[in-house]
Amino acid sequence: MMNETLIQLSQKWPAWLWNIALILFSFLIGILIKLIFIPLLRRQAIEQESYSLFRSFIRRFNRVLSVFIPLIVFNSLLPFTQFNERTFRVVSKINELLLVSFFAVALIQGIKVFEDYLYHRFDINKENNLRERKIWTQIVFIRKVVVTLIIVISLAIILLSFDSLQKIGAGLLTGVGVGGIIIGFAAQKSLGNLLAGFQIAFTQPIRMDDVLVVEGEWGRVEEINLTYVVVNIWDKRRLVLPITYFIEKPFQNWTRTTSEILGTVFIYTDFTVPVQLLREKLTA
Repeated sequence: MMNETLIQLSQKWPAWLWNIALILFSFLIGILIKLIFIPLLRRQAIEQESYSLFRSFIRRFNRVLSVFIPLIVFNSLLPFTQFNERTFRVVSKINELLLVSFFAVALIQGIKVFEDYLYHRFDINKENNLRERKIWTQIVFIRKVVVTLIIVISLAIILLSFDSLQKIGAGLLTGVGVGGIIIGFAAQKSLGNLLAGFQIAFTQPIRMDDVLVVEGEWGRVEEINLTYVVVNIWDKRRLVLPITYFIEKPFQNWTRTTSEILGTVFIYTDFTVPVQLLREKLTA
C-alpha cells in the first residue's frame, strides 16, 4: 500500500522536486531524532553523578543515530527516486559507503556502552581495587583490539566495493614476492607488539593504575595501548615505553599482589631518643 502511494506521488511530481523531497524527508528524520535526544542530554548533564545504562546509551549514540537512521531511511527510499541511471549509481554507491561507515561507528559506540557498564560494575576507586584493576586492564586492551578489527574490516568492505580496487588487491596478492617479503618484515615488529599486548592483558605483569619503578622512575600505569604503555611519573611527566619492554626487561611492580604501597623510612637519631614516644607519634 505504501509502495503504491509513493509510486503514484512520484509520477505526479516533477523528478527534481520529488528527489529533493525524499532527501529532505530523510534529513528531517535526523533533525527529529536530535530534537528527541537534546532534552535527554540536558537531563543527563544534571544527573551526571549516578550511572545509568540508558544515559550511557544516549551519550554514546545521540550523534550516530541522527545520521545513521536517516541514511537507512534514504536507502529504503532509493528505489522510488527519479534519478537518471548514472546519477542513481553514484548516489547509491555514496549511500552504501556511508551506511558501512556509520554502521562501524555504531558498533564501536555499542562497545563503549558495554565498556561504561563494566567500568561501573568494577569500580577502580575503592580502596582494595586489585581485582578491578585486573579486569580494567583486560577491558581496555580487548576494546582496542575489537575496535581496530572493526575499522580494518569496514575499510576492507569499502575498498572491495570498487571494481578497480579489487583488481589492484588481486594484483598485489599475486604480484612480485619481494613486495610481500618487505611488507612481512615491516609488519613483524607490529605483530610482536600486538602479541605482547595480548600476553600482558591476560598474564598481567602490569595492570592499569599499577605503581611501577621502571627506567629509574617511579609512577603509575596510565595507559596500556596496543603497542605502547604510558607511565604517569610522580612529577607529572609521562614515560612512554614499547609494550614489549614489559615482556623483555625487568622492572619493579609495587602493587603486583595488593593495592597497598609499602616503603621504608630510615630515621637517624642517637641512642637516647625515646622510642616509645616515636611509636606513639607514628600511630597518632
